Amino acid sequence: VSLAEVFEGRISRKELEYDGAYDSIPVSNVPQGERGLVHIWGRNDMASTQRMGISWVVKDPDGIVVEEYSAWEAWPYTSPGSSHQFIGGRFSLDKAGTYTISAGLLMNPDDPTYVDIYYGDLCTVAPEVPEPEFRGFGIEEYQTV
Repeated sequence: VSLAEVFEGRISRKELEYDGAYDSIPVSNVPQGERGLVHIWGRNDMASTQRMGISWVVKDPDGIVVEEYSAWEAWPYTSPGSSHQFIGGRFSLDKAGTYTISAGLLMNPDDPTYVDIYYGDLCTVAPEVPEPEFRGFGIEEYQTV
């Protein structure tokens, strides 16, 4: 009887980069019109070095996919107890509301196995405040009566 290897790992950290800032996911009050960049770290909880992969889908408040990303790490692979950072591509945060992410950490590229998943909010984008109607006006002089 042969036993299948049980792969163990976890998503150890999730961050959204925008406007030069890095915040833990889920993020609140992201200014509308920014560009986002997802960073996810996967941790190898095995006793042996493993090649890890990641897959995620980001959706805007209307449920439209704004980013799909998947990758397997390049050699050298992740040693026991260590983490590997995955970085996706930039996407627009141009709609006010809640963006969501579905992410999965994988091991064993020959027969991929999900070892951890996160389904939830990525961020909430705050609506853009319109410019005041009279912003360009200034008082040059005034008289008191």
